[in-house]
Amino acid sequence: MTIPPDPRKVQGRNPDPTTGDLNLTVPTTLRGAGGDRTVLDANGIDRVLSISAPVTLTGLTVTGGVTAQHEIPYYDTGGGGISNSSNLVLDDVVVRGNSAGYGGGIFNVPGSDLQTRNTVITGNTSGEAGGVRCDNTCTFTDSTISDNRVVNPEVWYRPGGFAGRGGGVDVRGRGVVTFDRSTVTGNSASDAGGGINVAPAYLDTLPRLLTDVINVPVGTVVLRNSTIRGNTSGTVRDNCAKVFARIVSEGGNTSDDTSCDLTGPGDRVVP
Repeated sequence: MTIPPDPRKVQGRNPDPTTGDLNLTVPTTLRGAGGDRTVLDANGIDRVLSISAPVTLTGLTVTGGVTAQHEIPYYDTGGGGISNSSNLVLDDVVVRGNSAGYGGGIFNVPGSDLQTRNTVITGNTSGEAGGVRCDNTCTFTDSTISDNRVVNPEVWYRPGGFAGRGGGVDVRGRGVVTFDRSTVTGNSASDAGGGINVAPAYLDTLPRLLTDVINVPVGTVVLRNSTIRGNTSGTVRDNCAKVFARIVSEGGNTSDDTSCDLTGPGDRVVP
């Protein structure tokens, strides 16, 4: 990308096809020649893609996104690599080296759906949801979410549990988020949920004395034949964190702590 966003249009949702991020507003399929040969590089100007219609990306890399557009007017930015408000399919895609206020790699807004296959989401940074933010349904199949990082920016408009969580994936909606034959590893968060954080509607901002007693499962993460290990919160091993949510193991999973509730057939917790 070479054309910066219009500074008069960075507040809220103002898709402008002539400036800043690339806007996909009709059903679109982008087929690349492979992640090492076809690269969509935002060059640090804005996020890479803003998606508002069904889109399929195959065989390419999304990188260099540094979001300028404010999803929360005047304050925070969402979706460093991709902001998705429709149905997005990633097949053989790499999302790496992007940053935003939240959803460093991908931000999926409420009502959207993300499906990944043979995809790597790595090396993205944010103040919340380093790799992917899911506000509805997400399905990760044969995919890797690794080495994404969240650091709480300690700003006044993101107090308490509104930042610093979900190094790999941050789940904030009621839709089911599924990991099938996928790996979540090497991600970090400053506050909680180094690998996967599940807390619909920011219910983790409530006092622990309340959430520990009234822990009604509103959100759901399903783990199937997946590996969630080597993720940290601060300096502590912390693969999963959940509040008002449940993590359902369908078996065949591996972790190196007990935080992901691995009780399915063939599950292994290996220190």
